[in-house]
Amino acid sequence: MPKAAEPIDQPVQEPVDEAALAAALEERINGVVAHRPLVMVSNRGPVQFTQERNGHFSTKQGSGGLVTAVSTVLQENEAVWIAATMGRGDRARWQRARDNNEAFIPPAESGTNFHLRFVEPDEAAYNKYYNVISNPLLWFLQHYLWDTPRAPDITHEVWDAWRNGYVTVNQQFANEIVAACDNLTDRGEPIVMLQDYHLYLCPGMIRAQRPGTTIQHFIHIPWPDPDYWRLLPVEMRKAICEGMLGNDIVGFQTKSHARSFMYTCEAYVPDVEVDYTTRTIRWNDREIKVTHYPISIDPTAVKRIAYSQEARAYERYLPTHWNEYTILRTDRAEPSKNIIRGFQGFDRFLELHPEFRDRVNFIAVTQPSRMDVEEYRNYLDDISAIVGRINAKYANVETGWQPITLIMGEKYARVLAAMKWYDLLMVNSLMDGMALVAKEGALVNERSGVLLLSEGAGVVEQLGEWALVVSPADVEGHAEAIFQALTMPMAERHRRATAMKREIESHDVTMWFRDQLRDIIEIEDQKTEEA
Repeated sequence: MPKAAEPIDQPVQEPVDEAALAAALEERINGVVAHRPLVMVSNRGPVQFTQERNGHFSTKQGSGGLVTAVSTVLQENEAVWIAATMGRGDRARWQRARDNNEAFIPPAESGTNFHLRFVEPDEAAYNKYYNVISNPLLWFLQHYLWDTPRAPDITHEVWDAWRNGYVTVNQQFANEIVAACDNLTDRGEPIVMLQDYHLYLCPGMIRAQRPGTTIQHFIHIPWPDPDYWRLLPVEMRKAICEGMLGNDIVGFQTKSHARSFMYTCEAYVPDVEVDYTTRTIRWNDREIKVTHYPISIDPTAVKRIAYSQEARAYERYLPTHWNEYTILRTDRAEPSKNIIRGFQGFDRFLELHPEFRDRVNFIAVTQPSRMDVEEYRNYLDDISAIVGRINAKYANVETGWQPITLIMGEKYARVLAAMKWYDLLMVNSLMDGMALVAKEGALVNERSGVLLLSEGAGVVEQLGEWALVVSPADVEGHAEAIFQALTMPMAERHRRATAMKREIESHDVTMWFRDQLRDIIEIEDQKTEEA
């Protein structure tokens, strides 16, 4: 018999200590937050300056979700924030800094956690970059809002705005970012974190000047599929994709938006290699990670405002708007929010279920937005018209009941105060990056209110399991969902509401930001190994 083969000694595999690895990674993230220079870049900054008559400067804090999110995480970092000047006060304060040979406006003078640096485009270039290309062209395209048989028309004025506005201002941003990074290298190699659709060309421009810089870009709005990008000429859409491929990481709100970006690059950028399994793109001998980070809220801060003295003051008169059943929506008055179809669905609900007349109130808190854009002005007129028609159709003169109350002017404390009392919150966007209003409402509501979401809202990927989900164009579906919500047993309402609140509190804005830092660290480790 042949002699049995001797067993080959295998190296003993030490068990992986997952907890230790996680702790080590968390420590590295804390190190980045505490010690690495972080350069945040957005069109609008965290503060706006006003120059007083005595020459001193006062400031007004930004209230956007991005400012709140980043400020929460970077309280100790004193990161740099680069943004465009928004008015004469910003320009005057930045001029004073340059006169004093200051690279940054210090946190003590801005009342923020950030060193500030401004980009100062001339008024004509900024108007082309922002009011012609960013809004409405890119915003409308990325929310599928164009009435394509009629618009957009890429005229010579649009081409001029692209070449002498969008490209020009993006290059100015890139130059200021590079200058800021050059001033920060004594603290370590900076990490650049770009925000949103105004700055698509910036990453490639930075990469050309600083090839080794780690660059991450987070897109707050949806990314449409490749066919819809054909509304833009080849030069524009190719430049946008190639600019974005200057990043190390491109982040979106949802998996579907990230996937659409990869499809678009594959369709319009020559010589790319797209791996949908690893969610990476190889181009120009570089690897770009494409992923998603669903943005969230700061539950503690939201609750603090919801129960503040200001919010409680609103609660003294808001109950006059409530009824046995209360439906609430709160949006900017703009086409992507799909407000009119929400009212049409409510109209159909009252037709089908007359027993709810006099018993249900629909409260709509709306904030007029971008009134310099004709489509927005027209949409606001359409909102007012349909509210008037529905109220005229169903109002009860004897009882004084009218079905819809339209409140103009979105004061945040008032909105949160109203959110405590809804039975149904309607968030039925045509297309939305996230729709944080759904998270705010689910967090503070005290009546186990039901959430109605459209499939177009990014938040549906997180909360859709516990919401009522409709197609954004399905008016009949809206009516059916309203009836289902208002007749849902309280035990089921409570189950859904509790699950949503748990999800929101466990995946807060701090986690959103730290997930991005975690991926940045992994990318940098990978670069080090390859080097």
